[in-house]
Order: sequence, then structure tokens, then C-alpha cells
Amino acid sequence: MAIITFWSNRKKETAQTLSLIALASYLAVEHNSRILVVDLNFNDTTLERAYWTDREVENRKALELLNAGKVDIGTGIDGLSKLIASGRDIGDQITNYSRVVYRGRLETIPSYKPTSIEDRNRIMGTYRDLIKFASPHYDHVFVDSPKGTDSEWVNEILNLSDVIVFNLTQRLSDMEEYIKLKNENPIFKKGNVLPLIGRYDRYSKYTKKNIARFMGEKKEIPAISYNTLFFEAANEGQIGTYFLKFRKSLISSTDRNVGFIDEVEKAGERLILKVQEVAMMR
Repeated sequence: MAIITFWSNRKKETAQTLSLIALASYLAVEHNSRILVVDLNFNDTTLERAYWTDREVENRKALELLNAGKVDIGTGIDGLSKLIASGRDIGDQITNYSRVVYRGRLETIPSYKPTSIEDRNRIMGTYRDLIKFASPHYDHVFVDSPKGTDSEWVNEILNLSDVIVFNLTQRLSDMEEYIKLKNENPIFKKGNVLPLIGRYDRYSKYTKKNIARFMGEKKEIPAISYNTLFFEAANEGQIGTYFLKFRKSLISSTDRNVGFIDEVEKAGERLILKVQEVAMMR
């Protein structure tokens, strides 16, 4: 189905990966969507450590080392790259190589840790095919893309995407960069870009409405604000539990997390609406 790529042009922190994690987890739980998250960044543990504890991550790495070199043994993107090289449609095999958060709903292909430049290039060349093969087998494929447009490889992924979630902060320079890219870069002129504010501070003068007005957007910009319990859970491998505990049907109106969950819900609904709008344009 829809390929949704989370991207930013800024090297500075935009909470891109955590915003993706929040939306993917929420939609998997509340919409019963089947989602695959693919992390294209190398040597980044943010995604893994959001869903699994340090011990679980290390145990996984130890198992991979133990199995290294054995025939037909592979995990994650490394294992999938071998299947793709064989020329097969590996869509129905992805689950066997992914890490499952919610069975039947949310799966992940975590960041790869290459052992050499050649290894990195091999895996880099696999991602495009993986995303294309995965799309018909999932409701949404969420892609966590490296930042910037300097890489032809990243541009290919952006061009492949049904929706590009443009991650930005409340910095004026981010808003100006968004306007510039929308006006000058062909990739962002297709009407499939959804701006998203990460680590949103509701007390800033740059509110969602003000930012939308400044950037020429007709609708209020969705946002994912800073939430202490969410960020703690993301550092402790407890995000899977967090979104089950604070489901809309369970959370009290007086709970300190209700504002954050409402915000994620609104952003999720905007994202689904954007996916539908793009589908109608084609």
C-alpha cells in the first residue's frame, strides 16, 4: 500500500525517528493497521532501543554473531538482501526477517551496522527493492530516511514514496528551508508532502497555526510534542507497552499523557488523510 518516508533536511535534531515511532505505534494499535518500519540509517540504535531493552538488543546481536557465516542464515536487512539477490519477490518473507513489536500489526527492520564500505553499499542497494516488495503486503511502509538530499540514493527513496513527512522544528530557519524546497526542488512539488513538527513546544510563539500561516499551508501543521513518559519509554525499550497502556479507550481524561496521545491521534489522522488525498491524485 502506501510508502511513507520520514525525512528532514537538517542535521540538527528534529525528533524524526521518535515522531515516526509514535505514529507507527499509534496507528498499529488504534487503527489495526499492518505496518512495516524500515530504518535506512546506518549504526543508529534509536528504533531498536525504543521497543526493546538493552539486554534484548545485545542478546539479538550475540545470536547474529553466533549464526554468522552459516548457510542460509541471515537476519534483518542482511538476510533479505540475499533473498532479493536471488531475484525472488520476497514480500511474503519479510515477516521472517523482521523484528515484531505487535504481531500482525507492527514489524521493524532496524538500522544496519555495516562491516565495510562494500558491505554498506550492498545493503544500500537493497533498500529500494525491499520497500517496493513490502508495499503490497502492508497497509503502510514507514521509512526512516537519512537527512538531506546530497545522496542520489536518498532522492530515489523520496521519489518512490507516496507521502513524504517533512520533519521540522519551530526554528525559523526550518520553516524558510521548507518554503525554499517546496518552491525549488521537484521532489517536493508533487503535492505529497506533509510537514510535521517534532518536539513541539506549545508555549512558543511559533504555534502550529502560525507556522502554517507562515509556510502558506492551508491546514494547521500536525505536531508531536515533548512528553516525558514517552521519551523515557523510548530510552528504556518500553514504547510497545506505552501505546498499549495509554490506548484511547483506556486513558483517563485527567491523565498527564492524554494531551500527547490526542496530539499523536490528530497527526495520525492527518497522515492517513494525506495518503488518501495522494491516492486520489493518481
